Amino acid sequence: MDAMALTCRKYRFVISFVLAMALDASVEALAASSPLETLLFAFAQGKRDREIAALANIEWKGFAYPEDSEKDLSVTYHLRGQLRLRGFGDVDLPVGIGASATSKRGNEGDASIDVIFHSAKGARGIELQKFYPSGNYQEILQKQLSAGTVTLLSDNCKTDGYGDQPDDEHTAFFRINLLAEPRPIFVRAGRNEDGGKNSPGEAFFSFSLFTPGSDMTKRSCVTRIEPLR
Repeated sequence: MDAMALTCRKYRFVISFVLAMALDASVEALAASSPLETLLFAFAQGKRDREIAALANIEWKGFAYPEDSEKDLSVTYHLRGQLRLRGFGDVDLPVGIGASATSKRGNEGDASIDVIFHSAKGARGIELQKFYPSGNYQEILQKQLSAGTVTLLSDNCKTDGYGDQPDDEHTAFFRINLLAEPRPIFVRAGRNEDGGKNSPGEAFFSFSLFTPGSDMTKRSCVTRIEPLR
């Protein structure tokens, strides 16, 4: 075997080894994924509603369909459920409302989710809400990822989503880059610190595949980095 052939053989071996290691890392990362990370992967990959409804470690409550359709006969419908966020411990959680309101011990990370679908366009967004108004949005999101990054895009918004009232939800925007998934996910996070008589308040996260530039501008947020930079 001449020197050139030997060099090519070694090169092919190195490439195969590197690819195998990368594949193993991806498989291990997916195996260690949190319920939210698994859902975000499916969302970014454009999975169909029934495929998303089959995801494990999420307590699905079923689909909710509207009674009326849009002018083009398309409909917007929902898949609702509950999952547990990583990084939280037991707290008192409210149960019921009004005179029958009480509480029970539960994990603060137990969150309700609402996956929003369009009959012609697939999954359009995900809404997540948990009790207690946690303000460490970026830390919460990062803890749900076995790999990947969470980047702050903007915060310190002056107004609400309509641009005419003060932002009392402490809104911030983030970009999530998942491992081995080229399409980023954008997040609008906020919290309600005044939960009222029967609630300790809430934190909520809205996930989208569309850049939030116009929303950030409307809210007069302080930009930390451009959404696609």
